[in-house]
Amino acid sequence: MVEPLRSGDPRRIGPYRLEGRLGAGGMGQVFLGTSQAGRKVAVKLILPELANTPQFRDRFKREVDAARQVGGFHTAQVVDADPDAASPWLVTAFIPGPTLQRTVTERGPLAPDAVLRLGAGLAEGLAAIHRCGLVHRDLKPGNVIMAEDGPRIIDFGVAHTPGDTMTRTGSVIGTYAYMSPEQIRAEAVSPASDVFALGSVLAFAATGRSPFDATSVPAIVHRVTSGDPVLDGLPGELDELVAACLAKAPADRPSTEDVLRRLSVTGPGTAPATAPVVPAKPAKSPTRRSVLFGGVAAATAAVAVPAYFFLRPESWASSGDGPGGGPGNGSGESKDPTQPVARLTGHTSQVECLAFSPNGRTLASGDFNGSVRLWDVATRDAITTFKGQGHTGWVMSLAFSRDGQTLFSGGFDKTLKGWDVRSGMPRDIASYDAQFDSVGCLALSPDGTTLAVGVGSRVELMDPSTGRRTVTFTGHTGSMRGVAFSPDGKSVVSVAADTRVNSAVQLWDAGTGSGIKAFTVTDGKTFSSVTFSPDGRTVAAGGSGVHLWDAATGNPVATLTDAHPYLESAVYRPDKAVIAGAGGVREPNVQDGTGKTVSLWDVATRQVTTTLKATMPESRRDTSISKLAFSPDGKLLAAAVNQVGASDEKAASIQLWKLP
Repeated sequence: MVEPLRSGDPRRIGPYRLEGRLGAGGMGQVFLGTSQAGRKVAVKLILPELANTPQFRDRFKREVDAARQVGGFHTAQVVDADPDAASPWLVTAFIPGPTLQRTVTERGPLAPDAVLRLGAGLAEGLAAIHRCGLVHRDLKPGNVIMAEDGPRIIDFGVAHTPGDTMTRTGSVIGTYAYMSPEQIRAEAVSPASDVFALGSVLAFAATGRSPFDATSVPAIVHRVTSGDPVLDGLPGELDELVAACLAKAPADRPSTEDVLRRLSVTGPGTAPATAPVVPAKPAKSPTRRSVLFGGVAAATAAVAVPAYFFLRPESWASSGDGPGGGPGNGSGESKDPTQPVARLTGHTSQVECLAFSPNGRTLASGDFNGSVRLWDVATRDAITTFKGQGHTGWVMSLAFSRDGQTLFSGGFDKTLKGWDVRSGMPRDIASYDAQFDSVGCLALSPDGTTLAVGVGSRVELMDPSTGRRTVTFTGHTGSMRGVAFSPDGKSVVSVAADTRVNSAVQLWDAGTGSGIKAFTVTDGKTFSSVTFSPDGRTVAAGGSGVHLWDAATGNPVATLTDAHPYLESAVYRPDKAVIAGAGGVREPNVQDGTGKTVSLWDVATRQVTTTLKATMPESRRDTSISKLAFSPDGKLLAAAVNQVGASDEKAASIQLWKLP
């Protein structure tokens, strides 16, 4: 589909007049152009950050020369290029027709015989590319044109010589769900990398999804590098071939010639031959869990993936010891609604904080040893661990940006960091020097433009993209324990471990920083958490019970109590008038069993309606739940469950409950 040119687009590149936008690739923008003789062409303009790199220009020039030699019926011929231009450009023949991505999205999966013919055409095109000493490196449904006389492989902008990682500023180029494991890890690539992509493309053509689809980019990467492909729905003649193409080790994959022998077409409209693929150990059969969760999300858009995140695939560990018995606990869920549906393990010290991404697909957790982990909520797999260049100790607080691409973390080491969720690289946002300036709590405003940071005994509001402070709230006399924005973003409530009675919970004007009111307490207890009700009318703080105040008047409304001696966390459910509270032992020698439970209160009746029960691998009673978090839709509750004083993977877990 051709889009109109935008105001900032060039109108001419070299001798070619530009008429519209065709799309964007890994290295630049692609335009529809017209030659001086009136022929339609595709013109790719290289990204400025690549153009400014002399090493890239030299490589680009070599690859253009090699790409000109690629012929055959199944590629778009390179007809012109200027590697020395201020913004280098590349021109190929324009092939009319929809992409495979658009064809399948609009019309559904192809018929089996059409997929076989597609595979033969693509294998022939790749063979032509490989004979010229190139690897395409970005074969995907969006780079396959369904022309009237057969498929065409387009976008030679990322083609390069075998053995080169072709990275830029620490990045790899390509699309996650169609990249080979070695390419994701920024290792040397070979023609076998294109064969892996071919297997994924054929699976997409036959089923409408990549065999490595998942609910987030890191989860897709985990599945490509370590998981099994989901191949259910493939016709029998394709299943063995695609499985062979998707072998994790390059040496175990068939060559393009092997694929062609398997899919050779003897004449127009004839079915491909059925000779077996010569080499290749087939990839593992899909597990019950991967079949169950493989189709939850749509394919991911093309973006660059920084290589740092993917250098150590073993960093993604399956949780493996939950009630389902399988990795990530994706199967065998309990039918008892009071029991967790999953138990995620891998942290080697107490889990201290949790946060769901805005779309609810990813859960983040931080522990006492300075590790931050990401989890795929649907598959319950551990996606990755952020550790390098991170906090030197206790991770105290977490919050996602509104787009879910940045994870903010605050630590006992007096630093505030922003992690790029896609790359795993941290950005230092702020650091503090005072003796008690640990970053104890975080909250993002509803519009995503302001981050509230509880540091020391004050709250700072800042621009999360720059770290510039705009407002500072002072008045607490103890370390910050909780902070939250009102639903309209106009006010902020905070709680600290204050030594002064009647001032532990404060309400502030988010615009001016002035104090609005202090919420009174009568029992002299400190609080560990604070939040607004979804309608903004009530403030709730967890401590010795859940204390409720009218947000407008500051008057006490109620105190919700249960068997817990102290509530470390109390949170409102987003979709209902329900509060979840949990806590338990504060010292190892206090063993009353309440540390394994979560209470759900109906706010209207002020009664506990449900008691959720955490599970531990041993029947120990010295268990404490340090943090609770609801998914954005309120249908899933996560809890950080820790055995007090223990320091191994069995002692710390994140447990999930499904709620009606």
